[in-house]
Amino acid sequence: MLYDGKLSGLATALMVVSFLTLPFAMHSKKEAEFPRADIKVSYNYHKKFVRGSDGVVETDIPFILLANQRESKFFNRKTEYKDSLESTPSGRAISKQIFDEAFRKYWDTKDLSIMDAVVYKTQLYVFKSKIKNEYRVYDYVGMTGNYCYTEPLDDIAWEISDSTRLLLGYECVKAYALYHGRQWTVWFAPEIPLQDGPWKLHGLPGLILEAYESSSQHHFMADGIEESDDVIRPVYDTKRYDRISRIEMLKMERNSRENGNAMLKAQIGLNLGPDAPVTDETRKYDFLETDYH
Repeated sequence: MLYDGKLSGLATALMVVSFLTLPFAMHSKKEAEFPRADIKVSYNYHKKFVRGSDGVVETDIPFILLANQRESKFFNRKTEYKDSLESTPSGRAISKQIFDEAFRKYWDTKDLSIMDAVVYKTQLYVFKSKIKNEYRVYDYVGMTGNYCYTEPLDDIAWEISDSTRLLLGYECVKAYALYHGRQWTVWFAPEIPLQDGPWKLHGLPGLILEAYESSSQHHFMADGIEESDDVIRPVYDTKRYDRISRIEMLKMERNSRENGNAMLKAQIGLNLGPDAPVTDETRKYDFLETDYH
């Protein structure tokens, strides 16, 4: 059994998450050729950001971490399902049918929640590999396209404190680190001996179950954990991702966020009016990494 009786027995102290079981388009490789996870953790990612004339908004996005001792994948299940459909002609036809039906219902009801189920809330994937000592990030940069980059797996300089608390039935220890421009506080569980966690965070002697940074704009919280032998699949259709550097991607995303309407008008002639003014206050709301400035 993995780790201890808590995981294998799914003790009452744990909140075990149930995941969507959705059909995926076939990869060119057989599933048996892909690595498998030892553990599956669900996280809620809560973030604050500025969205045009709406000002500061908050949203919650569910993520999954599939991990073993050598590698891991952090992603959104609905995003992977949509990507699987978009990777084949027949899947694209199904995807269009789903979208058109949702749009018709939205047009009749004006209920935006209907569209939430069929549009991307995130397109982020983060793969970590101890074997290659690297992480790979795939994402969509608004108004410009899909990009990916690879960087060495950072040695994050964690400072471990004496503070402890219970999360999902595990005694967790508090730690701090400055990472890519933000000061992070995390709680990790030494009882689960995986040096991994949400997003890019890793390197502590135990799985990170909670992480938040000092501005309170970004917060990851584990809300379910279980043993798993799920396949750690690569992203679908890697050819659609252009390679770029991490800093370039962040700068492009900042430009898209601040000048999105102007870019739409230039690209396809759609005039949504002027972009919201950029101020010192709006610039306080930034990405997970801020060292691109």
